[in-house]
Order: sequence, then C-alpha cells, then structure tokens
Amino acid sequence: MVQSHFDYIVVGGGTAGCVLAGRLTEDPSNRVLVLEAGPKYRGLSIQVPGAVASLYQKGRYHWGYQSEPEIYANNQKLPYKMGYVLGGSSAINGMVWVRGNPTDYDSWASDGCPGWSYQEIEPIFRRIESFDEPSDVYMGQNGPINIMRGDPSTSPLNQAFLTAVKQAGYPLNNNCNGPSQEGFGPLHRNIWRGRRSDAYAGYLTPALKRPNLTILTGAQVQRIVVENNRAIGVDYCNGKTQHRIFSDQEILLAAGSLGSPQLLQLSGIGEPTLLESLGIPVVLDLPGVGCNLQTHPLISFAFECKEPVGIYPETRFPRKWLAGLKWLLTHTGSAATTHIDVGGFIRSDPSLYSPDIQFSFAPIVFGDLYNNFSGHGFQIWSQLVNCKSRGYVRICSPNAKDHPQFRFNFFRDTRDITALQFSCDLIRRIANQPAFVDLCGREIRPGKRISSDFDFRRWIRETASVTHHLAGSCRMGSVDKPLTVVAPDLKVHGVKGLRVVDASIMPKVTTGNTHAPVIMIAEKAVDIIQNGSANNL
Repeated sequence: MVQSHFDYIVVGGGTAGCVLAGRLTEDPSNRVLVLEAGPKYRGLSIQVPGAVASLYQKGRYHWGYQSEPEIYANNQKLPYKMGYVLGGSSAINGMVWVRGNPTDYDSWASDGCPGWSYQEIEPIFRRIESFDEPSDVYMGQNGPINIMRGDPSTSPLNQAFLTAVKQAGYPLNNNCNGPSQEGFGPLHRNIWRGRRSDAYAGYLTPALKRPNLTILTGAQVQRIVVENNRAIGVDYCNGKTQHRIFSDQEILLAAGSLGSPQLLQLSGIGEPTLLESLGIPVVLDLPGVGCNLQTHPLISFAFECKEPVGIYPETRFPRKWLAGLKWLLTHTGSAATTHIDVGGFIRSDPSLYSPDIQFSFAPIVFGDLYNNFSGHGFQIWSQLVNCKSRGYVRICSPNAKDHPQFRFNFFRDTRDITALQFSCDLIRRIANQPAFVDLCGREIRPGKRISSDFDFRRWIRETASVTHHLAGSCRMGSVDKPLTVVAPDLKVHGVKGLRVVDASIMPKVTTGNTHAPVIMIAEKAVDIIQNGSANNL
C-alpha cells in the first residue's frame, strides 16, 4: 500500500519528471512520489531508433491530442502526440539534440527571468551531456544523456545536400550546439550504441532501486489540493479508484505544455470566468494559465531520386526484417539510426539576430507519403523556430479525463507564413544546385504546380503540420508582468509549495528541438530547490 505522505510529489513521469525523480532521490532523506498517467514500457519500439515512426503511428504511447480548427491554417485540426508512457515525450521523440540558441535564454533573462541567461545555464547542459567525441570543447562529457554526432557518410544524398547548401551560399557548421548555431551540418542525436538515450534511461533507471522513490503508473492526477494558498496534495485516479496523497514539501507539476495548464485550471488556478463557467471554485485568479501557447509549424518537400542511392530498400521486406535482426544481434545497422543525420539553421531575413528556420534532411521519403511513394527519394523539412503567433489551452469540463481545448493559431501573424515561404524557395534552390543535378528527379511534394506566392501561401496553410515542441502555456516571469504564471524560481505566483517544471514555463520556445532544454529546465529546478533561488546557484 502506498504511504499517504511524501516530501515531493512529481506530477508526470515524462522528460522533466524523470529528471526530477532521479536527482531529488540522490538525497536519501527525500521521499519522492512520481505519478504517471501512462504505462511503464521499455519495449523495442522505444529502444530502437529506427522504430520511431511506429511510436507516432500507434496511439498507445501518446495522448492523441488534436487541436481546435486552426482558423488561419485552412481550419486544419492538427494532431499533437505527447508522450503517454513513463519517460514521456523523451521516449517517443526523434532524438535530435539541440540546446537552442544562446539568445533564447538571454532574452528570457532580460525579460524578467534572472538566472536564466545562457552563461548561467550553459554549465547545466554540460552536466547533462555525455558526448562521444572527447576532443569537443563545447559539449559535456560525463552526463547521463549520451549524445553522438550524425554521420553524413551513411548516404551519398546526405553529402549531396551539404554540398548543395554550400553552393547555395550558406555556411557549413559541424556543431549547432557550439559557439554559433547558424549553418548546415551533422545533427546531434541522443542515441548511444544503437539505442535511444532518453530521460528514463539516463535519470530514472539509476534511481529505480532507491527506497525513497515510489512510482505509480496508470495514475492520472485529477487536481492539486490547495488550502490557504498552499498546495498540500493531489487527487488522482488509479483505474476506477480515487486517491488523495499529501506533500510535506512541494508538488512539482511536470505534465507538459497541455497537461500542466489543464491541471492548474482544474484546481481552480486560472482565469476566473473560465473556471466559473465550468463550476470550478476559483482558488487563485491567474489569467495567464493556458496563454502564450507556441510551437514550431512544419512543412516538407519530397523529391524522387534518379539514382538508387537512397535507403528505401532498407525499409521494405525482407531487408527491413534483416535490419531488425542485425539490431537485435549487434545494435548496429539501419535500425540503429533515425536516418536524419544532417540539417541546419538559417535566418530568413539578414536583419534577424538569430536563426528562425530549422532544416532537416533524410535520404528517404517519410510520413504520409511513405505508403504512396515507392522508390528512392529524399525529403527536406523546414520548421519555423521563431514563431510570432500565439495560441492557448483551456479546459472544457471539470473532468481531467477530458482533453483540454487548444489552438496554436498558426499564421495568425503573417510574418510567420512569409518566413516559411522563404524556406520553400530555398529548398527549391538547394535541390537545383549542381550537387543534385544527377540525383534530384521529380518534385513529389508540393509539385511544380505550386509556383506563385499565392500558391505557396495557400499550400502552406493547407499542409503545415506541427512539431512536438509545445511550450509557453505557464509562462515564467516576474509577478508584476502580465500573464505570467511562475516566477524565475518556477513557483506558481500566489501559491506556496507548487512549482511547474516543464516546457510550459518557457517565455518563448527555444530555437530547435525542445528535448534538451526541458532536461535543462528540470536540472535547474533541482538546483533551485536545493539552493533557494534561480540566480543564487
């Protein structure tokens, strides 16, 4: 039987939750409970990098969220696949490791978040990382998350892409996590010896045998119990049974950029009109909860390849079976990678002070085109990593099992679609460079029928999809700044004993994939808990 009191209750056993549990239980005097709604699963589909697409296609390990109709994006209802498993999105993501741009964090610090500048958080990244090249002076070497550099030599198409971007006038960059993010080159991935290196493996696994750690899976939190402006416990459901558990120190909300604002609102913390309309007693008037929602809109181009140099045969039977067998025996081969080894960051406008477009390249056609195209090809994605549009998330019932309503508001700010249109033009320029002259065949997506500015803008609105980099819905900032939810020490304004520790606290989403920044946020949260403030570390 689970005890009724813990020092720390971690709500959400995802990326941040695993870090919190692993770090806090290093102190044997801390009794820590992790509540995770999803199952405990460490099967092959999570461990094998080449199986990542199956995790997105199957709904068993993600929440299956879907946005409200995107008014400015052809009324699309965009799916959002957030991890529903111990390990969270860290266990199902694409394993690309991007710290973000230093200016991201400097802007946080200058916008009322002291202690969060890049100079102050860069040592935390080093502490997290274990990079497989000891000679690299910018990356950490002894951390719990193993990082490796992508290998462009795995396909001639990778090499052609990097040559083509240079021919198009863009610099090469061997380390997007180094002194400059801008340019194209090999991507860093959290893959080690053919396996996914995620927050579960790096942080939770070493803690599993500690007697001061308790983990409950299949435990969906219903609300946070607040008395006299202090969070004292949580109500959760395990199967059909309701339970209440108490915290003697703090409750750490790490349920993600949809789950964390949802639980705050269910607990009576949020915009009063919304709460009252659903019959939820108002505990705290905090209208910023659920505002400032943001992520990176994504588009992709696909091309046929004239020569049989892609990895298409590796994805079809019987070679697909053989690749799986090789992985089981040696943890090497085509199943030991996601096949996205190269990419880059550029500015769509020279006047920008940091990149706003991220590119990824694969020597195969993926996604919804996979079953409709047979043959050698390659795909180029561009995502807007400095999105101006902002959305929201809000509950639609007092029941935690009902998904919240959310909308990204993609392209509400027309500057966003202008930047993505620039990326479309650049992709075509890259594909037409001499390096691709003997390789690049027919443009499968979007096709030459899309040519005018009007055509491109309409196509972007009709086909843009969403990256899994949701952030901002419990914005960090000083208490006197409008629509902020947590202070720089991550404590919820006006409530004692309650912090939010996940991507939802970002004032602005970072430039690139958010896996590394979320781990950093959780590591810093532990530092703050142990030392007392965000800028006293």
